[in-house]
Amino acid sequence: MTAGLGDVAGPADLAVTPRRPSAAARRSRNGRYGRWLILTVAGIYFLGPLIAAIAFTLKDSQGGITFTAYRDIFTTSNGQTTLGGALVYSLLISAVTIVITLGLMLPTQLLVHLRLPGWRPFVETLTLLPLVFPPIVLVVGVSNVYAWAAPPTGAAAGTQESAIFHVLRFLREDSHPLLLALLYVILAMPFTYRALDSGIRAIDAQTLSEAARNLGAGWFTVLFRVLMPCLRTALVNAAFLCFALVMGEFTIAAILLYTRPFPVWLAQLPTTSGQVQAAISVFSLLLVEVILLVLGALNVRRPASRKE
Repeated sequence: MTAGLGDVAGPADLAVTPRRPSAAARRSRNGRYGRWLILTVAGIYFLGPLIAAIAFTLKDSQGGITFTAYRDIFTTSNGQTTLGGALVYSLLISAVTIVITLGLMLPTQLLVHLRLPGWRPFVETLTLLPLVFPPIVLVVGVSNVYAWAAPPTGAAAGTQESAIFHVLRFLREDSHPLLLALLYVILAMPFTYRALDSGIRAIDAQTLSEAARNLGAGWFTVLFRVLMPCLRTALVNAAFLCFALVMGEFTIAAILLYTRPFPVWLAQLPTTSGQVQAAISVFSLLLVEVILLVLGALNVRRPASRKE
């Protein structure tokens, strides 16, 4: 029997059955929780030792807080230089390394991509060689070159030194260690090559250069006003890798008897205070992180302004 027009539906008839979340929504929620769990575990793993080290350096013998360890790191010396001198020394080496590396690799990469694409496998293989040979082999080769160019053992005092030995001795001077910078350029080649190669491939340098040349631009304008602004991300990444390599490389500088670079200075620190050593490690880590953040800030693109 059909219901009449005057029948009114009751509250039970108007109740809506609650909808269960779909499987996709549940997976999304579970994935979000999983990501937060992974980030939390990773944060504890990486930040936990740093927080413990900072707490150890600030702990006083009486149970209070003191900054004595951080004051002592600026006066502690390894017999050659202090913390400030070691950091400035390594920063200068890293700056020279970055300039030489980018000055060599960027023109080479552009030449290979724009004019000599057939040479790309050869250049790529050549840049991989520093990963094949360990740094100790490179140092032994440099030492053999110096031994070959040096005057013979037992030579007279007035024996004239060769021009090659004069150049090599100038490069190895402790006041301007260009030798270290040149060796670090070799070690940084595999990393800078791939950073620049991916950047050049991403911007389609061939099309940009041809368009600029068709509009009458010279190669100097194409390089500095067309390609380099588009390669800013790749250049900053390459500089980032060079800087990290120089600030952490110990083997070559130690074997060549350089005592002023920061990694060597840190290893030869004469202090027996655990708090001072931990304070130096914490301070150097935070300082390097700040410098790397500054380099990363150079890579931030500004939003394009809209023209009305």
